[in-house]
Amino acid sequence: MPRNDHRSELLVQIPSLRSLHIFEVSARHLNLVRAAGELGLTQGALSRQIKSLEQFIGAPLFFRTPRGLQFTEAGDALWVHCQRAFAELQSGLLAVTNVRARQTLLVAMARSYGSRVLSKRIGEFALSHPWMDVTIDGHRHLADLTKGEADIAIRVGDGKWPDVIAEKLAEEPLFPVIAPKLADELSSSRFEDVADKVAFLHFSEKNYWEDWANAAGVTLPQRRSNIRFSESAMMIEAAEAGQGIAMGRNSLISAALDRGQLVKMSDVELRDGIAYFLCYTSSKARRATVTAFRKWLLQTGLLERPGESEAFS
Repeated sequence: MPRNDHRSELLVQIPSLRSLHIFEVSARHLNLVRAAGELGLTQGALSRQIKSLEQFIGAPLFFRTPRGLQFTEAGDALWVHCQRAFAELQSGLLAVTNVRARQTLLVAMARSYGSRVLSKRIGEFALSHPWMDVTIDGHRHLADLTKGEADIAIRVGDGKWPDVIAEKLAEEPLFPVIAPKLADELSSSRFEDVADKVAFLHFSEKNYWEDWANAAGVTLPQRRSNIRFSESAMMIEAAEAGQGIAMGRNSLISAALDRGQLVKMSDVELRDGIAYFLCYTSSKARRATVTAFRKWLLQTGLLERPGESEAFS
């Protein structure tokens, strides 16, 4: 049978959370005036609460001195346990209620990817992470991540950037696309025969049409209408509006193909070694906002890289 003494009673009883909180504040300040001020109590009320806790414990917790409070052996031991207990309680409450301090995430983004892909889905991420304020910066996709100019980036290139981890989002073949209505108006699918009926839309930084024609074994008409765009997104929007044929990169046009806004004019694909990459530094890899964004990209299928990055393993 259990012994009915003071020690056995302590095994099944604990003081009130309020009294432990009052002790924690007093122990943190070791000053009755400051502790009473934080708790909104008079010094007399605070002293009575501490005395009540000391009676429960069966030992004094503080020595009262002219310079403030000093721990007794029992008080020092209880202070250590209170710190751990309140830290665990706070952690548990955060886990249960999902209450978090607001955090920010700055994503440096290639503008075409931002407008054609991410802007149409980023609301899903925001709704599932209400504790986070997200900023998408489409002006500096090459922001220096090592200097903290952004938390994470989606860049377009070959993936070879120093001092960052780069994960390819997806394969990025290019192929010619056209609006369905314009395609129906063409009497021939031969590129040699459509020069006087449709304009050829170009991304001004690279002549993908010539590279694709060489890969496909197609001769492009010498006399043709050409329109050049400084941004891929503008070029694709022109194609959707029936303004011509565009050489589209897969991720930027896949949604338009699914919706029937564009159709492929050929199954021949051009692979230029360029793709969109998720980029971050190893120092940011464990940050909650960065891991949450990367996890969301994986869940939505925008990040198709198999396995896990070593930085997140």
